Amino acid sequence: MTTILQTTRFSPEADAVPAEVDDSTVADKRSIEELASYLGVRFQDLSLLRAGLTHPSYANEHPEDPTGDYERLEFLGDSVLGMIVARTLYQWFPGAPEGRLTEWRSHLVCGPTLSRVARSLSLGDWLRLGRGEEQTGGRGREGNLERVYEAVVGALYLDQGLDETRSFVLRTLESEFDALEDGPDALNPKGALQELVQRLAQELADSSTDRTTDEPMNGRPEYVLLSESGPDHAREFEVEVLIDGESLGQGGGASKQQAEKEAAAQALAVLRTRLKQIGSGRGQQVAEREGGVPGVPPTT
Repeated sequence: MTTILQTTRFSPEADAVPAEVDDSTVADKRSIEELASYLGVRFQDLSLLRAGLTHPSYANEHPEDPTGDYERLEFLGDSVLGMIVARTLYQWFPGAPEGRLTEWRSHLVCGPTLSRVARSLSLGDWLRLGRGEEQTGGRGREGNLERVYEAVVGALYLDQGLDETRSFVLRTLESEFDALEDGPDALNPKGALQELVQRLAQELADSSTDRTTDEPMNGRPEYVLLSESGPDHAREFEVEVLIDGESLGQGGGASKQQAEKEAAAQALAVLRTRLKQIGSGRGQQVAEREGGVPGVPPTT
């Protein structure tokens, strides 16, 4: 798929700075210039970037440090980010209704999205944390990652202005904007799966003479937690989704919601493949071999 962004592609994997985290913060061991270069941005006042990396816990433990913490920059960055995203959506999607634009903006600036982007930029490795926050996994905590990304945006806006900040935001959110072109499934696979199952259930109910069983199709996917592991600050969840009692997908993630989304995306792919095969004239053999689409009888 051709990207909708006409900017240089950003590849954190190719340029990633290897993590070397120990008792002292990485941001204090490496030059801030190195981070700015890695992020592909310029700063005239590097103290702004340093402040954007400073967690309140570090500032509390180091009152002699004049840098301060990132909270004010986060406040500013949140507003700047929202404006850039809203303006970009308005310009790129002239035919999209207000409700769709609002949905897309909410997805692009939400905590899980921003923390995922911050993680891809290795921003957690550069956080300046207090000892307690460091020891409890604060470097990888979703809330901290979301805030540090917004703070960096705020710092860049103060130092370089709107154009440079917009370039940084669009470059680092590129894959998230690309997902908008993939349709609503990429943003809300659980909702897409729910709609598909409900539609199938309704179609089968309306065509009761085609049913091979008197049991109605359940119109709701069921999500089952398979496992939960890891320390409190780094939990891992594994979930499966059942439709009419059949497991059609499994997913994992740092939250139950993320794991459910992955499972739903997998189930969507399975369901649509089966429906396509049934519609192609090979349905009976495929349905029998694969157990059939839940609630969908094989063709005759």
